[in-house]
Amino acid sequence: MTQVGTVTKLLDKGMAEVAVERGTACGGHCSGCGECVYGKRILVEAENRIFAQPGEKVKLESETGVIVQVTLLVYMVPVILLFLGYGLGALLGLTQERCIGVSGVGVLIGVVFVTLMGRRHKKIDYTITGYSR
Repeated sequence: MTQVGTVTKLLDKGMAEVAVERGTACGGHCSGCGECVYGKRILVEAENRIFAQPGEKVKLESETGVIVQVTLLVYMVPVILLFLGYGLGALLGLTQERCIGVSGVGVLIGVVFVTLMGRRHKKIDYTITGYSR
């Protein structure tokens, strides 16, 4: 995935801090980049292969596969557990209200699972690949 950002400062070991506009697909809850602060602008660390300086606009590359995995994890696990919870309640012969309650517990378990996995998940690696206008 390609993004455009502005180098804000240089870091150690050939890295740079880059400010990028958060995309519409990121809701700020994914923990994928680990830098979301619920604002429109996020700061990410990127490998500075072109030795860009603070204030310069640059192109960033990141692995699309990691972003897709994180998105699937965040959105699909709670939804799947919602349906599994309702189905389990129905198999046990519970009333509709109790099936809904069990499905709510499934969603809660899914959110806790996603949160814990998000903390362990590898952060997205960014690389500065060129300059932008």
